[in-house]
Amino acid sequence: MKPQRSSQGKWRLPRFLLTGRRGWALGSLTAAGVLAAVLALRVHAEPPPSPAAAAQASLPAPADPAGAAAAAAEQAKETAPATPNVRLVFKVVPPNIATVTWGNKRLGIIKPKAPLIIERPRDSGPMDVVFKSQGYVTVHTRIYTFTNSTLAVKLTPVDKKNTLYGYREELPPDDAAAGAGGAPGMMAPPPPSPANP
Repeated sequence: MKPQRSSQGKWRLPRFLLTGRRGWALGSLTAAGVLAAVLALRVHAEPPPSPAAAAQASLPAPADPAGAAAAAAEQAKETAPATPNVRLVFKVVPPNIATVTWGNKRLGIIKPKAPLIIERPRDSGPMDVVFKSQGYVTVHTRIYTFTNSTLAVKLTPVDKKNTLYGYREELPPDDAAAGAGGAPGMMAPPPPSPANP
């Protein structure tokens, strides 16, 4: 049966095809056809690009040859085999003389305009280091040995230690509390008992 044109100029199927079992069958076939078409489009569509390719495509092309050479050198450095050692650079701000220790081992001294540079085996684990400088708060921090690293530490003067995050006001010494008659709310010790006759 062919579709018929309605009085309003629209095409429609005869009414007996859309009702009862035939209507249900026609609707099911239509839905199955649409689903098959969608699946066919998904199967034949291009696979999505990898995240690395998408990131590379989003970067603008270098305008000058020097930029292209720098990008090629960076890519070659990433693919080059890793050296067995890493270079660790220690600095302090403001420039000052500071001692760097790792546990009981003294790594060296940072001079005002010369950072401390050491070499360690690659991937030998994290290093918990301590920076000490006269007149400044001692700093405990960590540096990793995955790759070449620079660690710059900001030193805080002792008189400005209350500006640091996590600062706690120091408690008064116990001698001052005892001289003032003890802390409020504390009981006095009992008097000594007389000797028994």
